[in-house]
Amino acid sequence: MIKSTLYCLTKKDIPKAVESLKDAFDNDPLWAEVFKDVPDKGKALSAFFTIPLLYGMKFGKTCATAPSTEGVAVWVPGKYADMSMWGMLRSGALLYGMKIGKEAVHNLAIVSKQTGHKRKRLMKNQAYIYLTIIGVSSSAQGKGFGSKLMDTIKQECDNEALSLYLETEKEENLSFYKKHGFTVLEKINLPKLDLPMWLMLRNPR
Repeated sequence: MIKSTLYCLTKKDIPKAVESLKDAFDNDPLWAEVFKDVPDKGKALSAFFTIPLLYGMKFGKTCATAPSTEGVAVWVPGKYADMSMWGMLRSGALLYGMKIGKEAVHNLAIVSKQTGHKRKRLMKNQAYIYLTIIGVSSSAQGKGFGSKLMDTIKQECDNEALSLYLETEKEENLSFYKKHGFTVLEKINLPKLDLPMWLMLRNPR
């Protein structure tokens, strides 16, 4: 059994974790497209990445590889995979959702509608864990931080006999996830944004 050595984030850690995620996803094609018309992109991205951190603290887990937050991950039970208005209000994330900008909110709605619909269909009547986000700052990539996060999450899923579900928008990420036991359930194309996304699942061991 793998003993978790992850650091559970608190609200005081959020600013540092947000900067790590902004750096980790700096060249991400999906978020570049979603936020391309936002006047203050940096401020909007800070609000955007704060949302899953707060949401995970309330409904799941929000952890880092260490207090220095080189790697950050959020995972929640599948029943909380869709961030409802009520869930965002309860977690304190709703305020940050209002800081993203109308155009970005519109684009995010396209993403969430498509991925949410597919996830509900693929995982119907199944209990599972949803990996909301996982990211490693660019200077720390390739040093095992992503695997440290993933190994702990996988162990928790195995202990509870739960599958682990995620979405990724970068084809280059597939090899990392496949190394950790994930398989591609489906590849989709996001309407209007015209970008691909891979829906992946790891069954418990």
